[in-house]
Order: sequence, then C-alpha cells, then structure tokens
Amino acid sequence: MGAIVTQVREMYPSEDQVRVANLLTFPTLFMGIGNLLAMPLCVAIGRRPVFLMSLVVLVASGIWCACSSSLSSHIAARNTLSMAAGQSEALVAFMVQEMHFLHQRGRAATWNAAIQGAGTGAMFVANTYLVPAWGVRWWYGVITIINGVLLLAAFFLVPETLYDRILEDEENEARNPGDGAKVARVTTTTNHTLDPDRYGGRTWRHDLKIFHFALRWSETWIFYKVAGQSFLIPSIVWLLLLNGAFRGVYVFQSSTFAPVLLRPPYLFKFEFLGFVQLEIVVANLIALPVIGYGSDWNIKLMSRMNKGVCHPEYRLLSVILPSIIAVVSCVIYGQTAQHPEKWSWAGIVIPYAAGFLAFLGANTVAITYVVDSWPAEAGPMLLVVAAGRGFISFGLSYAMVPWVEENGYDGSMRDLAIVCGVFALLGIPCYFFGRKMRLWSQKRLYPSLV
Repeated sequence: MGAIVTQVREMYPSEDQVRVANLLTFPTLFMGIGNLLAMPLCVAIGRRPVFLMSLVVLVASGIWCACSSSLSSHIAARNTLSMAAGQSEALVAFMVQEMHFLHQRGRAATWNAAIQGAGTGAMFVANTYLVPAWGVRWWYGVITIINGVLLLAAFFLVPETLYDRILEDEENEARNPGDGAKVARVTTTTNHTLDPDRYGGRTWRHDLKIFHFALRWSETWIFYKVAGQSFLIPSIVWLLLLNGAFRGVYVFQSSTFAPVLLRPPYLFKFEFLGFVQLEIVVANLIALPVIGYGSDWNIKLMSRMNKGVCHPEYRLLSVILPSIIAVVSCVIYGQTAQHPEKWSWAGIVIPYAAGFLAFLGANTVAITYVVDSWPAEAGPMLLVVAAGRGFISFGLSYAMVPWVEENGYDGSMRDLAIVCGVFALLGIPCYFFGRKMRLWSQKRLYPSLV
C-alpha cells in the first residue's frame, strides 16, 4: 500500500491522517498475531490445513476490504487479511525448510523470499496503473482473485510436510542403535531407497487429504511453552531484535518513499512509483546468490576447514554484509528525505532497496540458524522470531508520523541506524558463545535433544 498511500488518503479526507496511516502500520502487528495463532495449530493439525485455511481467510478478508464502507471497517478487514498473510513468514518458511537438506536451506530460504519479493515488486508496478484506472476497491478485487487462484493451486500442489522424524535425521551422527541395527555412512551420492511395502506408495489421494494425522491439541500448549522458554536463549533474543530492527527500517522506508518522491524537487509521476518497486526485484536477484547460495557455500567451506564438523554458528557470518547495508541505507535515506535539494532521487530509491536486502539477509540467517541449531524445536522458535519482529517493527513504524515531525527524516533514520548497528554488534558474542548457548539450552530446556 506504500505506493498508493496518497490515493488511500483521498478516500478519507475528513479522517485523521494518523488513523489512515494505521492501514500501513497495523499489518505488521497483526501478521505477528496471526503467527501466534496459526503456528501452534500447524503442530496440532498439520501444516497443509493451516496453510489452506490462511488462503481462505485471505480471500474472504480481501472481499471485505473491497466492500468496506468506512475507515474503521477497512482497518478491521485489513487487519484480518494481515493475520492470514502472516503465514508467509513463519509457516511457509518452516515448510520450505522441512523439504530441504541442511546444506540447501540457505538457498531455499532465499528462493522463498525472492519469489515473494518478485511478486510484490510486480504488484507494485501494476498498482500504479490499476489504482488510477479502477480505484482502490478493485485493487483489492484483483488481489482477491489472485489469492483465489492460489488457493486452488495450493489445494492440488502443496503437500503435508509434517512427519515424525527421528532426531538423528537432522544431525551428523547416529546414536543409540538398537540390537541388530546396522549403521552405514550416507553420502551425497547415496540415493534414497523407497519402502512402499512399509509406508505405501505416494498417491494423489494421499496428497490431497486435508488432515493426515489424528488431532493433537495438547501439542499446542507444549508449543507455547517451548516458545516461551526460547526467550531464555540469548542468541534467539538477538535474532528477534535484529530482525525486528531491520524490518522496522524497511517498513519505515516503504511507508514514506512515495510522499517524498511525489513532492518537489523530484515531482515523480504517480505511475513511476511502481517502477521504484522494481528495485525490490533487483535486491532479490542480489540476495539469491550472495546471501542464499553464499550462506550455503560458507557453511560448507567452514565445515571442511573444521575437519568436516558443521556448527550452525557459521550461518551467523552471513549477517555481516546485511548489517553494513542496513546502517548505510538508513543514513543516506534520512539525509535525502530531509534535504532533497542536496541529493538525487537515487538517495531514496537505492537505500529503499538496500533496506529490503538487509532485512532479507537477516531473515535468511535467522531461519537457517534456528532450524540447524534446534531442529526439533524450530517451529516455536521461528514463531518467536517471526511474530516478535512483527511487534517490534510495528512499534517502530507506528511512531513514524510523530517521530518524523519531531526529529525529521534525518534524525529518525539516524536513530534507526544506531539501533541496527548496536544489534548487529551483539552478533559477535553470539557467534563465539553460540555453541555454549545451544548446549546449555539442550541440557536445561530441551533435554530430549541430547
């Protein structure tokens, strides 16, 4: 909605503009709330039904947004839509990680985010032509039609990824073999041998089932318990704060770039704002090889240097570049927005894309590190990171209007740059002491892991 914020404000000329801004700031909060509700459900009833349910809610709430007759109704509908959209962060990331091996998870997470980013960029370009021609309500209509098509596609193409896996499948060595059990080294050249006599063959009838397991409602309370315990792990808290700060930068910039570029001296035409979003696609193209494949390449390189032993902390090295980019983009964006007569429009466009790239990098590092470090408890911990960063970025972005009025763009972005820099530096002790934190948590909090 950042690119069409001026049209949205014209829909409610008599309303307080701070309330209108809630349409942009509240979604991050309710995406976090959606994660809090849906992630425990995916443990109790499965990933597939929760994912399909979220798409149904997206379609219904999209129709509500298009038909809303007041600002209050519009905000409520958009908040509901955001709760469903939140599954793109934790649940989808969790499902993607479950379908890939350890040395593929960095690229898989980045591919997932890159596809989302490319789709977002394409929609932003379309928005600048769609909204002037058809209005905001039909903008929601088009999005709802797309979500309806995705719902049908997901029903046929998205399988259940929740299966009970023994913990050794996620680790480097087998433990406690039973009597008569054979332990064999498995390499990357070893093919998997299917066992249809024991597990049955894969069929469409099996894939299209909504529920694959008996409902396990007691698992939801265990899920919340594990999520609460994760706040005792310093590295998880650090990832939460870092992701929240980086996302806050992106939300701030995406909510303010349009008014800045439409005003003198830049005087961008409205349809040009969509092409600004193409920078997001460029950021994804950069992130895919540098952060995605780079993270996987780095962990394999470091493991070889460590005589084949892999430590999840190697993933944390990939956050260095995004941290530098985040701080620099904050400074340049703030100076350009506050003093546009001294800076080119590129001082808005490039830092905006750079801010998204930084968030994408922090997100990839968080997902891969959590799944590699605590495979059995990854779901609750991904919930903490995904939901928590939504709350943090909401707090930062909700204060956006009074923040800018009091400190200006340069002062506001300076503060965000300091926050991002400080949180990034906290990664140094997490890298060196992360292994001890993991071992402590496994012994004290999650003894089933050892």
